[in-house]
Amino acid sequence: MPNIGVTQTIYTVDMDSLACTLAYTELLKLENRDSCAYIPGIPNSTVTEEIQKWDLVYEKKPKASDLKNMSFVIVDTSDINVFPKFVDKDKVIEIFDHHIGHTDYWRNKIGMNARIEMVGACATLIWEEFKKRGKAGKISQLSARLLLAAILSNTLHFRAKITSIRDERAYKELFPIAGLTRKWVEKYFLDQESFIYSHPKDTVFNDIKLIDFPNLGKKIAIGQVELWDSRKFIMDFRPQIRSVLEEIGGENWFFNAPCIAKGKSYIYTENKEIKNILSDKFHCRFNDGVGDTQHLIERKDLVKILSGYGEEINTLQNTP
Repeated sequence: MPNIGVTQTIYTVDMDSLACTLAYTELLKLENRDSCAYIPGIPNSTVTEEIQKWDLVYEKKPKASDLKNMSFVIVDTSDINVFPKFVDKDKVIEIFDHHIGHTDYWRNKIGMNARIEMVGACATLIWEEFKKRGKAGKISQLSARLLLAAILSNTLHFRAKITSIRDERAYKELFPIAGLTRKWVEKYFLDQESFIYSHPKDTVFNDIKLIDFPNLGKKIAIGQVELWDSRKFIMDFRPQIRSVLEEIGGENWFFNAPCIAKGKSYIYTENKEIKNILSDKFHCRFNDGVGDTQHLIERKDLVKILSGYGEEINTLQNTP
C-alpha cells in the first residue's frame, strides 16, 4: 500500500508533467519511501509514440482503500483547481512547479517544501532533487531519458525565453546517463510533427487553456502547438484551428505556435482587439490574421506578460 502518491494536473499530460511524476516516484523509492505515480489523463503530442512504448509504470488513480493514509506530491502545477479529484490539498506534502500564481499560498501552507521556481522545465527541479539528495548516481536510464526529453520539450530545444542556465546544466548532466544521440533529439521533434499533422484537430483541442484576464475584462482561449515549422501548420489548418478555439472561447481566442526552426512564434487570431493587444505587448506583426513575434515565446510567458499573474480557470482535455 503506497503512502505517497505523486501526481499532476488532471488535464494536460505533457512530456514535462509525465517525466516529473515518474522520475520523482523513482527518487522516493530510492529513499525507501513507499510511493506510486498517478497520471490521470491521456498523454498529448509531446509524449511521442516512441516514448509511450518505453517502460512507463503508473496508475490512473489510487484505490479507494489507499487514500485514507496517503499523502501527495504534486508536480508541474500548483493550482488546486486542476488537481485530480482524489487529491486532498491538506495532505499535500511537497510541490514542484515552475508556473506563477500560487507560490504564496503553498509557501504559507507547507513552507520550503513548495519548490516553485522560474525555470524552463519542472524536470530541471526534479533532477536537482536527485543531486541534492545524493541519488544522482542511482537514477535509472529511463528516468534520465524522460527528464531529458522534458527539458527539450519545455525549453523548445533551449530556444524558449523561459530557458535558464539551470535547464542547460541539467540537460548536459543527464545526456550521458540517458544514452541518447543528437539525432534522437531531432527525431523527437519530427515525431511530434508527424503525429500533429495526422491529428490536427485533436492536437489543437488537447492543448487549450481558457484564461481569465481581469485587467482585460475577458476570458481568452489560448491554444498552442510547438513545431519545427509552425507557420505551415497554421496555414494548412486555419479553418480547423478557428473552429476548435471558437467553440471554447467564442470570439475571444488566439493560437500560439512556437517555431523551433526560426526561433520565433506565429500567432493566429481573427479578433481585432486581441491583435491590437498582442501587437502592443509583444510587437507582434500581423499579416492576413497571422502574426509573428521577434523571438520564440510560450503560452506561460504570454499569460504572465498579459496579466502579471493570469489565473488558469479551465483547461480543456479529454479527462477520465
